[in-house]
Amino acid sequence: MQLTVRFLFLVLIVTFGFSASLFANSILYTFTTVSGVAGSFTFEESTPFNVTTAIFTDHYFGLQEPVVSAQSELSLTSGSFGSYLFSGTASIFRNDFLSPYDGALDSGLQDWWILHAGLSSNMVLGRSLTSLHLYDYLSPRTDMGPLIAPPTNPGCPPPGAPLCTNFQYAAIFSDGTTEAGGLASLTLVPESSSLALLTLGLVGIFAVKVGLYRSLQPVSNSDLTRG
Repeated sequence: MQLTVRFLFLVLIVTFGFSASLFANSILYTFTTVSGVAGSFTFEESTPFNVTTAIFTDHYFGLQEPVVSAQSELSLTSGSFGSYLFSGTASIFRNDFLSPYDGALDSGLQDWWILHAGLSSNMVLGRSLTSLHLYDYLSPRTDMGPLIAPPTNPGCPPPGAPLCTNFQYAAIFSDGTTEAGGLASLTLVPESSSLALLTLGLVGIFAVKVGLYRSLQPVSNSDLTRG
């Protein structure tokens, strides 16, 4: 087991170490809102992620499955939101339930990919943009892909369908007002070499999940959902 954990750490160190030294630049994301606002933001591809793995236990039926959570450290970011041009710092948060999914589904839990950014911007009509938040909540069955990549949004099927998502944004301004609503798109535009390295790191994480599954103690619903 110790060898398994050491392998995981080695994969993360190699992945993010190479990313920082060889590809120390920014990745571009673009997005549009349902109301027609277009925007973009950057994220430093060398930003480390803190990754944790646990076992979720559904206490109604005793079902168990692994869950992987990741939170990036702060990255410098810059971009646009409509007429606002901004700069600041951002973090990516991610939660991914792994097969067999039954406990998470029974408990109404979801996977997610979230961006939180604290910003400063130009003034437009007497206010500036102070923070931007993008939310992609998905069914536990969704294939999440690399850590930095927002999941492909499958849309929202009829109520009760397994891939219904909550695809939202919130923009907060200096005068205390908030603009929020649905996202129409959220796309990562990466350099192929950088995405390949980060994908390698994710493969390493999931390659050892079986060993972690056997060694970890179950955690309760409240442990996973506590803010």
